[in-house]
Amino acid sequence: MRHRGNILVLVAGIGLAASYSIDGASADARRGQALAEEWCSSCHAVAPNAARNPAAPAFAEIAAEPSATEYGLRVFLRTPHATMPNFVLKPNEIDDIVSYIRALRRHW
Repeated sequence: MRHRGNILVLVAGIGLAASYSIDGASADARRGQALAEEWCSSCHAVAPNAARNPAAPAFAEIAAEPSATEYGLRVFLRTPHATMPNFVLKPNEIDDIVSYIRALRRHW
């Protein structure tokens, strides 16, 4: 019985870890940066020190916000905003962009 309990804990842990990936693919910060440069860089400074619209926060500034948790960023990217184009992002694209923003938090 004890062995079965350990297996259940392991399976639950794997399921939780997999909830942040789509179809077995893990989030990729490099893909997130490429997506952000393609879709977001006309307003936001995606890479540190890049030019941007002064009304749009730089991604490094977004990353530094205490509210820039994985959950908070995912909700933000799924919610339409009046001041932003209405991009429809696939779940794996959201994973990648969130991964990139979170990587900026660690580096800046």
